[in-house]
Amino acid sequence: MKIFILFVLSLTLLYGSNPKLHVGVLAYGTVNWELMTIKSRGLDTKYGFDLEIKELASKDGVAVAFQANSVDMIVNDWVWVNRQNSSKLSLYFYPYSKASGGIYTNDPRYRTLSDLKGKKLGVAGGAMDKSWLLYRAYAMQKLGIDLTTYCEIVFAAPPILNAKLLDGSLDAVLNFWHYNVLLDEKGMTPISSVQAVLASFGIDNRDIPFTGWVFKRPFATDNKNVINGFLQASQEANKILKEDEAAWNALRPFMHVKDDAAFEALKKGYRNGIPKKFTQNEINGIEKIYTLLEKTAGKSLVGDAKSFDKKMFWPFPLNSIRK
Repeated sequence: MKIFILFVLSLTLLYGSNPKLHVGVLAYGTVNWELMTIKSRGLDTKYGFDLEIKELASKDGVAVAFQANSVDMIVNDWVWVNRQNSSKLSLYFYPYSKASGGIYTNDPRYRTLSDLKGKKLGVAGGAMDKSWLLYRAYAMQKLGIDLTTYCEIVFAAPPILNAKLLDGSLDAVLNFWHYNVLLDEKGMTPISSVQAVLASFGIDNRDIPFTGWVFKRPFATDNKNVINGFLQASQEANKILKEDEAAWNALRPFMHVKDDAAFEALKKGYRNGIPKKFTQNEINGIEKIYTLLEKTAGKSLVGDAKSFDKKMFWPFPLNSIRK
């Protein structure tokens, strides 16, 4: 037995264990569903790395941990990546989700944005949220109205907005996708979606990712196999979540859902957000959206970025699962 143990230890010293990849996420965020699937199915081992998940309390906390090199990878959007690339960091982006939000109301008489004149509109994500800025651009260019004065705007956290819509304190809310599906389940009425807004500008947004895996370019250069191994594991985990009901049953205790309807709604929303492709067409669409956002919010959103960085996208194909 001692000889066997010594033999195993010698192999470990000789070949080493799989390199660790530290991924920072929001505690209880939807990203955890994919990462937990990677760990529970042993996909990190399969693709040659050891995934370590670091849960953090806030979006700012995730960004700070990333900038301080406490984690190797996070999920963020391409606007943030472009802004960082113009200053002190050099980052890559790879698609994570194309899920986007929209506006819901508790009064079916409100059918368009124009119906919300003087009404209380709750907005998640703050004044620089991409969806909010896109709606502002749409309202100004297509309807000739300034939403900041046309409605009474209330910024608040996503769960608070949903609660205030349900109790009638707000007339409509613009929320993130995983809170919108809960409003669907409660019978609230959708007014419009971010996808519809983009379509009004002639942007083909069927597979445009709004969030992605973000990692530093020097780290990627030194750890190409780890990055690509993770992306393969990510794609296989999403394939499992797309097709395997047992995987969702395993996740349900961690999803904090109150009933079957909410569980099914979140599952459907997540599946709809899985990117199917990422080509030059999607990159061109992102650039068009970026231009809209820049015109609407200016330097307060894009920082010192002088242009859109087309080189931010990590060159790895979707649907590259090892057979």
